[in-house]
Amino acid sequence: MEGAAAIHRPRSAVVGTRVWVAIALLALGAVGLVFIPRNAVNRVTSSRPSLAGTVLFKKPPAPSFRLRDQFGRIVTLSQFRGRPVVLTFMESHCTQLCPRVADKIHQAVDEIGSGSNRVAILAVSTDPEGDTPAASREFSRQHHLLDRWHYLSASRGVLTPIWHDYYIYAAPKGASPSVDAAHTSATYLVDSAGRERVLMGGDLTVSDLELDIRLLAGLPVGPPVRLDPAPEVGHPAPDFVLSGAGGKTVHLNALRGKVVLLNFWASSCLPCRSEMPELSQWYKGTQKSGFTVIGVDELEGASAAMGYAKQLHVTYPIVLDGDGNVSIKYDVVGLPSSFLIDRRGVVRATTMGVVRSTYLAQHIRPLLGSGSGT
Repeated sequence: MEGAAAIHRPRSAVVGTRVWVAIALLALGAVGLVFIPRNAVNRVTSSRPSLAGTVLFKKPPAPSFRLRDQFGRIVTLSQFRGRPVVLTFMESHCTQLCPRVADKIHQAVDEIGSGSNRVAILAVSTDPEGDTPAASREFSRQHHLLDRWHYLSASRGVLTPIWHDYYIYAAPKGASPSVDAAHTSATYLVDSAGRERVLMGGDLTVSDLELDIRLLAGLPVGPPVRLDPAPEVGHPAPDFVLSGAGGKTVHLNALRGKVVLLNFWASSCLPCRSEMPELSQWYKGTQKSGFTVIGVDELEGASAAMGYAKQLHVTYPIVLDGDGNVSIKYDVVGLPSSFLIDRRGVVRATTMGVVRSTYLAQHIRPLLGSGSGT
């Protein structure tokens, strides 16, 4: 997983009153977290399909820019006014999310067919030193997007304010090898009026991207697909079965009667690493009282996840969400993300970002003392 946004520079979103939409850096190399209030998300179900991504109700036009693409052509965001724009941020040497995002953009436009010509696709570099025109063309060619999108880059000085405008973190020039590829993975959909309408964080779902492109472009859509809502406090936690070390499985519903802290993480997420030793202490200290932590590793192989957990002496169970389906169920848009589930399987608290040291006393111990989780 790519890293996060350290710069916290809010702009206002409009949902009747102003709502802050911020993407913040928890630490260098962390995965981007999107903090969006629940009343800023359109989850209304109707017979007419709704936008699948996180809906941004913003009246001002999206911040514009002027950059050169992989062929040296000057491209501005405003030149596409009148048709929707898929705007994503990536780098050509990225080996984690970027190739998947590029492939899924290609799959979505391929599914749409000729109607996708109504939509512009822009990829803005997060690695100005590495994203040379040749590298950008080769990456575009590998993902069948060479003549379908504009891969945009410029000097770091030109790109930095654009990253800030869209809450994108990119590792500084000369960063250590362990974090030099860290950046926020985020994809915006800008409507034909030039407004930011949809935000999709991290990896993309082809069907969601295709649906939202069709809706914003006025293209035909199929019958609405009913999606399970993301877990809310006071609602049952979505069940899952995942495997961990040695093939041992964890079935969430089988943990009824215990208080469960479900923690989504990845070895490339520095804040995730920083909180894991404390989570281990909580687990060891309260396990006999009916508390457990389940670490859900996102989109990594067993060797990376288990190797790092062993290095940190993690004592609680680690399971692998290799295809990201469980994170989709929980609407995880950034790492770390945690869900506290009571003895009845009901979500009692959600946290995006590192849990504080006071979390044990404020949230976990009251549930352990209550017995029933009420």
